[in-house]
Amino acid sequence: MKKRRIGITLGAVVLVVGVVAGRERPAIDLIQQKTTQVARADDGIDLEKLKRGDSTMPQNDPFAQKNFGAEQRPAAPQAAARVEKPTAPPLPFRYFGRLTEKGRTEVYVMRGDELLAVAAGQNIGEYRVDKVSDSSIAFTYLPLKTTQTLELQ
Repeated sequence: MKKRRIGITLGAVVLVVGVVAGRERPAIDLIQQKTTQVARADDGIDLEKLKRGDSTMPQNDPFAQKNFGAEQRPAAPQAAARVEKPTAPPLPFRYFGRLTEKGRTEVYVMRGDELLAVAAGQNIGEYRVDKVSDSSIAFTYLPLKTTQTLELQ
């Protein structure tokens, strides 16, 4: 009985190998078919364009600044040649009032929320008080040495 089982198993294996071997193609035929299919497929792709250049740097910089607006042209050279003379900013002071007491007159000005008593020769930040008269106060903007006048009302 053992011989019979071995015989049946061996027969079944031979039968399966025969069926499978009949369906297979030789590997050389498959390779030749694929190469002819690849050779026929021409999609108009230029493979030379896909090759990377000789440089070791990336072809495009992902961190480079990009401008998506209209192209800006540089300013005309004449505009750059014409340099304006710097000017003093407007006076930060407002006339607040004056007080005369015992023959002595004090003039008050506001700078923002700060009340200041001014007298000739006094420095207030970047300004120097040059002259205090009944109708105006003369200031000098020290960085540019420009004289400015505050009219009293």
